[in-house]
Amino acid sequence: MRPKHRPAAVAALPAAATLVLSACGAGASAGGGGFDDCEDRPVTCNSGERADGGEITWAIDGSWAGWNLSVAADNSAYLNSALAGVRPFEGQFDQEGRWQFNDGLLSADPELVSEDPVQVAYELNPDATWGDGTRIGVDDFVYHWYARSGDESLCAGCTPATTSYGSAVASIDANGSTVTVTYDDGYSSAEWRYEQVLSHPAHIAEDAGFDWREDPEAMKASQDHFSETVPTWTAGPYRITDAELGQFVIYEPNPEWAGSAEVTLDRITLESFDSVDSIITEMRQGTVDGASPVAIGAEHISQLQSADGIDFAVAPGPGWEHIDLNTDNEFLSDPALRTAVFQAIDVENIIDRTYANVQTDAQRKRNHLFRGESEYFVDKLSATGQGIGDIELARRTLDAAGYSWDADNRLRTPDDEPVTLSYGYTESRADRAVVAQLVQANLADLGVEIELDPFSSADLGPTLFEGRFDIVAFGWSTSPTFVGGASQYWSSSSSSNFGGLDDEALDEILDRLNGTLDIDTAAEIANEAVAQVIGDAYVLPVIDTPVAVMASDELVNVRDNWASQERALYNIAEWGVRTDE
Repeated sequence: MRPKHRPAAVAALPAAATLVLSACGAGASAGGGGFDDCEDRPVTCNSGERADGGEITWAIDGSWAGWNLSVAADNSAYLNSALAGVRPFEGQFDQEGRWQFNDGLLSADPELVSEDPVQVAYELNPDATWGDGTRIGVDDFVYHWYARSGDESLCAGCTPATTSYGSAVASIDANGSTVTVTYDDGYSSAEWRYEQVLSHPAHIAEDAGFDWREDPEAMKASQDHFSETVPTWTAGPYRITDAELGQFVIYEPNPEWAGSAEVTLDRITLESFDSVDSIITEMRQGTVDGASPVAIGAEHISQLQSADGIDFAVAPGPGWEHIDLNTDNEFLSDPALRTAVFQAIDVENIIDRTYANVQTDAQRKRNHLFRGESEYFVDKLSATGQGIGDIELARRTLDAAGYSWDADNRLRTPDDEPVTLSYGYTESRADRAVVAQLVQANLADLGVEIELDPFSSADLGPTLFEGRFDIVAFGWSTSPTFVGGASQYWSSSSSSNFGGLDDEALDEILDRLNGTLDIDTAAEIANEAVAQVIGDAYVLPVIDTPVAVMASDELVNVRDNWASQERALYNIAEWGVRTDE
């Protein structure tokens, strides 16, 4: 493939309301292959022999505000994509939900060596380095523990994206290439195998002058340093040779990559775009080779169907859309108002106006943690009336709590204050703009004035982390795991509990969820947590968001993966240009 232009900021083009699909489809495929058989062979579709060399540009449909996935303000699906070629990962799930350890980091699957206390051993690949000749070792495990601990005595002022792992670690030791993580007494997790145990090279923090091990404030400063600094390190198949925050990352092969997957591409540019329209325009012009955006519209499918040389497929993705309330808001601190707000929102109408136009069997999401096809799925939501758009039910809820309405049908608190709220959403997501307008209309019927407050994709993390919202719509990108996610979403000590829910009963449930090694028991407790969150009227799930992958028909081994937060980038080491043979 021909060399590509140097990436630059791309202006957003106007887009119609995004209609997200979930039915499988494929565009024209040159020479066979492509995504035609991804429904039947999701793990191996679009496979092929790769040429030696090639340069491609891959589009990311959003921006990122920092470089550190460990901190809540930076953590996003967009940064996950931008760092897919360099960040350390213990393993991942394939499209059929099967776990595979990363042989570029580990020599074997993590091993449970003790149940009381829980101890997990990691056998490191002896050739695994940080791309500068420094081997990955126990100090790096300890550094990640401190960063994710939530413990002021280890990292003063740190705001980790999640503490479900780090807060439970008692010690980390090494014997040769085997690193053993020992957890606190009484702690266990049914998902011990999938814990993230690495994030950054400890020696680079030390080389930058941070005494992170002895000084908690220095540890925090080192986290800020990683947030502000383009990674010079790599534990993946590529290394970064140039980058600009929120705009682009340029990859070249990592000569120290220890994994079995052979890298053939000479260069990959990951470039940020503000809209899917812009991405498709660039793909049709041959300046972008592929993308796996978080949402896709019917008009985009029409464009792809008429484009030569572009393959595409649409299928359910890893993310789920939801509407959250800020419990620190003066009005939404009242559970009765939160409940009424959710009862007034019509989720079925939202789906009809966005997804169902192109997906006839689009379904509401009725469980925050489990998909409808999961053996652990239980509908805890329907009986509450949340999401059914029943204004009379919502009025009865408020009337019982002492609310009233004035002559202009404006809702007033028991203290006779008019209720006004803001609604935040990502402005580049046209589907979320439609949802915002529908919610605004629903709540107007309830007598609540809603001010729409769109923000940029780069501002998503800071907006959530700083609590600059009353009502907000966004998506969580998940994997088949659920134990750590529940704590990340809702624990009162989690920096990702953006709406500030503080429920002692829920914290107790989450403690029990993190206290069993049995997956079936964990799922039962997880559903207790879901029921408690529903009772708190804190998060209203909308739908498991269908997604699309699109790529030049010259690319092979590119395919989507719903079970990975990196989506199509999950196997970036295996990407290549199709041979002419």
